[in-house]
Amino acid sequence: MKQQKVRILSKKIYNNRYVDMWLENRFSEVPEPGQFVHIFTGSTFLRRPFSIGTCTEKDFRILFQIKGAGTRKLADMETGCELDIIGPLGNHFPVRDNLNEIYVVAGGIGIAPLLFLSSSLLEKKKRFKFFYGARTKSDLLDFLMPDGDYEKIFSTDDGSYGEKGTIVEMLKNRLHSKKPDVVFSSGPYLMLKEISSVCSRYDIPAYVSLENIMFCGLGVCQGCVIDAKNGYQRVCRDGPVFNHKDVIWQKKPLI
Repeated sequence: MKQQKVRILSKKIYNNRYVDMWLENRFSEVPEPGQFVHIFTGSTFLRRPFSIGTCTEKDFRILFQIKGAGTRKLADMETGCELDIIGPLGNHFPVRDNLNEIYVVAGGIGIAPLLFLSSSLLEKKKRFKFFYGARTKSDLLDFLMPDGDYEKIFSTDDGSYGEKGTIVEMLKNRLHSKKPDVVFSSGPYLMLKEISSVCSRYDIPAYVSLENIMFCGLGVCQGCVIDAKNGYQRVCRDGPVFNHKDVIWQKKPLI
């Protein structure tokens, strides 16, 4: 992990709100699926965390939604501009050798770290199913999913693409007939809370990638803590990937 300047190599914007940006890889260590980078966008003195969406020897991807001034400014930057980043940061999804059946569950823009995870699972020749849901068809970025031999299950709340309903409902439907060895998930907080409840009911190990407002991104300021069963945990340093059983789930999203 180190602070450095990297160039923007390419950028695409989908549906005027989702940005797929590729940056040059100058990492001093090899990132793992689930880790993130902390980027100075210039809108405030604070950096913003972005999951590493894909990584090769030459470049890496971040995938984000334009929500406020910081992401708007980042989205407006041109190819060739330099960004000040720190990374890779945080922990990663624990993919053990004895996992034979894996479910990957993404909600909305939460697909970002799971793109990286899926590419890694394909390289390791792991069997997995990819569940991906969003509100409407325009919120799905399924065309960014890596090619390979794995099952894809899509859903939208309004039924405009895939099965109608939430992706948690799609997960429940398949758990009636078969249980995976583990579930890896990323997406909106309340979706992850539901997944935790479902996995507890079926006694399935699960790991979730959480988001929170981050200041330093290094675990020093304690600004991104969450309630956990073994005390406060820092999303930036102890996470962002947590065992779902360790999280004390709140009624409202963290951010």
